[in-house]
Amino acid sequence: MNARAWLGLIAVGLAAAALWLAFATQPTLPDYRRHHEGWSGDFRSYYLPNAQYAGERIAAGEWPLWNPHQALGGPMLATVQVGALYPPNWLHALLPSDRAYVVLAFLHLVLAACSAGLMVTAFGGPWPGALVGGLIYASSPNVIASIYSPPLLYAAAWAPLLLYAVDRIIDGASLRRVAGLAVVVAMMLLVGWPYAFAMTAFAAALYGGLLLLARGVRERRLPWRTALALALGVAVGCMLAAPQWLPTSELLARSCRALGSVVEGQAVFVTRPHDPVLSWRALLRYGYSDAVPGIVALVLSALALLLPGGGRVRVALLLVIGALALLVSFPLHAPLYGWLRELPVFGDFRFPFRYRFLTNLALSVAAGVGATHVLRAFAPRPRLAWGAFATTFVVFAFTVTWPLLHSTRPFPRSVPPARTIADDLLESGVDLPPADYQRIYWAELARKLGRDRSFDVVYDMEPMTLARTAEFVTYFETGRPSTLRSPPHKLGGRQQDGDWVAAPFYGHLGIPAMGERARMLDLLSARWIVTPSPPSWLDERFRRISLPDAKLAVFENPHALPRAYRVPGALRAPGDLRRAFRGMLSDEFDPKQHVLLESPPPRLVVSAAAKRRDPDASVSIERFDEESVVLRTDGARPGVVVLTDAWFPGWRATVDGREVPLLRANLAFRGVVVPAGEHVVEMHYRPESLRRGFWLALAAAVGIGAAWFRPRRATGRSDD
Repeated sequence: MNARAWLGLIAVGLAAAALWLAFATQPTLPDYRRHHEGWSGDFRSYYLPNAQYAGERIAAGEWPLWNPHQALGGPMLATVQVGALYPPNWLHALLPSDRAYVVLAFLHLVLAACSAGLMVTAFGGPWPGALVGGLIYASSPNVIASIYSPPLLYAAAWAPLLLYAVDRIIDGASLRRVAGLAVVVAMMLLVGWPYAFAMTAFAAALYGGLLLLARGVRERRLPWRTALALALGVAVGCMLAAPQWLPTSELLARSCRALGSVVEGQAVFVTRPHDPVLSWRALLRYGYSDAVPGIVALVLSALALLLPGGGRVRVALLLVIGALALLVSFPLHAPLYGWLRELPVFGDFRFPFRYRFLTNLALSVAAGVGATHVLRAFAPRPRLAWGAFATTFVVFAFTVTWPLLHSTRPFPRSVPPARTIADDLLESGVDLPPADYQRIYWAELARKLGRDRSFDVVYDMEPMTLARTAEFVTYFETGRPSTLRSPPHKLGGRQQDGDWVAAPFYGHLGIPAMGERARMLDLLSARWIVTPSPPSWLDERFRRISLPDAKLAVFENPHALPRAYRVPGALRAPGDLRRAFRGMLSDEFDPKQHVLLESPPPRLVVSAAAKRRDPDASVSIERFDEESVVLRTDGARPGVVVLTDAWFPGWRATVDGREVPLLRANLAFRGVVVPAGEHVVEMHYRPESLRRGFWLALAAAVGIGAAWFRPRRATGRSDD
C-alpha cells in the first residue's frame, strides 16, 4: 500500500474511534454503592480493579505475580485476563485506569479499522475499498459491544491482522512476513481472551489450509516451504508470549477451569444472546444485529462474489468461515458448537455468541471488496464512481454507525472511586483494624467492588480460582468438596445434574444452614464473617459486632487460627479428599497441635489421639508482601509452621537462609518443617514457568529482530 492508502485507513480508523468517543461515551458511571451492578458489573468489579492493581505494581517496578488479598491467594499474572504483559496495558501504570481504558479503546478501534482495511487490500482491493471495510468492521455491533470487556475488544482488533499475516505468507513467504505473523500471534495471546485467539487461530488455520490445498492442486506439488513458514511464525509467536501462557497453563491445570472440567451447561447458561430468532428479528427491525454489521454489508458482500474481479476465492473462503462462526454461536440450535467442543481447549470456553466477531469481520472485508468492484464498474465515469463510494459511507453511517452508537451502553470516561471493604463495614457499624492478616469471609457476594489491600477477603471474583480453594469453601457450605455450588439449576428446561451451572468456579459463597462445619472457618483464619442473611447458628457461636438494623451482619470468630502459626505434630493426609475434610472436623483433630501433610517427616508423625503440646510455640509475621513473606518462629519442640495461604508451585521456602521443602498443609495451605528453637522462615514466589517463559521470549525477540532487519527480498503473488 502507498502512503495515501495508509493515511486513508488511519483517517477512517480515527473517524470511527472519534464517533465512538463523541456519541458512545458518558462522563462517568454511577458510584459503587449498589451490590447489583447489571451490565457494567464485569468491567467495574473485575477488569477495572485488576488493571488498577497491576498498573500500580508495574509503576512501582514490580510484576504483579501473586494476589494474596482474594480467596486464599492465587497467581495474578497467570490469570490471563489481567493482561499485565500486553504492552498497551502498561498505560495503566501511567494514567488512572478508567482514563487508560478510554485511550486503549480508542486506539484499538483505530487498529480494528486499519487491520480490516489491510485484509481488503490483500484480496486485491484498492484503498477506497479498504476504507469501506475498515469503517464497517470498526463500527460493527460486535466490536462496539465488546468495549466493556476490554480483552475481547483488543482480540477483535488484532484478529484481522492474524488472517492478513497468514494470507501474506501464502502469497509469498519471507522472513519479515514470518516475523510479522509471530508478533501478531504473541499480541493475541497476551491480550487476555483465550477463546477469541483460539477461534481466530482456528479460522486462520482453516483459511490458510484451504488456500495451501488449492495451491498444491494447482501446482501439483506440496507447498511445504510455505507451510513451514506458517508453522515457524506461530511457534515463534508462542515463544514470544511464553511468559504469559506458561504460567497460565500451570494455573489452569490446578484451577476450577482445568481443561475438560466445564460442561456444556456451564458454557451456555445464558440463553438469550444464543437465540437465532432474536438475532434475525434485530436485523429486520434495525437493519443490523450483533452478527450482521448492516444490510449494506450484506449487499456489498454479495457483490464481491457476483461482480468480476480478483480475490473471489479468498472472499468465498472468508465468508464460509464467517458462516461457520455464526453457526457455532447458536449452540442450542446448531450442532457445530458441540462438535467444536470435542477439540482440545475449545470445550472449556463460555459464551459462544462472542464468536460472532469473526462473522462481522468476514462481512466487513467482503463488503470492502464488493465496494471495490462497484468502483471498478463505474471506472469509465469517475464522478459516478466517487458518488457511489460516498453514498456507501453515508448510507452505512446513517443505517448502522449512528443508531448503533446512540443505542449502545455508553462507556465511562471516568469512574468514581470504588467503594471499599472498610466503607461497607463502617455502614454496618464496624471499624476493623486493618492489616492484622486475618481474613473476612464475605458470603453471598459474587463480586466485591474494588480492592482494599488493608483486608484479605474470601469471596468469588476470579474465573480461574484454585480448585483446592474452591473445594475447601464448598465443603464448608455444602459438605461436598467440589468446584461447583450444589443447588439445582435449570438451563432451557433441562436439569444439569444437580450442579449450579452458572459458573465453572465456586460461585456465590454461602453460609450453611447448620454449623457442624464451622471449624472450616477457623482453618481459613476467617476472623470475621459477613453476610446479609445470617443463619441462627452464627449468633449462637459467634459475637455479632454489627449494628442491629444493619444490612450486613458482621460476626467475630474468636476461634480463628492466626494467619501463621506453629504446631508440634503432623498427621498423614488421607488420599480421599472427602475423608480428609471429615478428619479435620473430627474431635480427635486439634488444629493447634496437628497438621495434615501429604508426606510428613517421620519424627513429627503422631497419632490423632496423641497430645504433643508446645506451649512456647509462637510465630510472628515480620513482612507480608505480595510475593514475599518473612516469619519469625520459636518453640521448644520441632514442628511445622503453617501459613494459611494457598500452596502453589513457584513458592519456595527457606529456614535461616537454607532452602527447605514447602509442603501442602491441611490440604490447601503452606507448611514448613522447622527445628526446635528460634528461626526465620521466608517464603518467596518465583515461578519457574515465568523464568522459562522469559528466556523463550528473549530468544524469540532476537530472532524476530534479526528477521525484520534483514534486507528485503522481492516476493511474488499467486493468483486466485
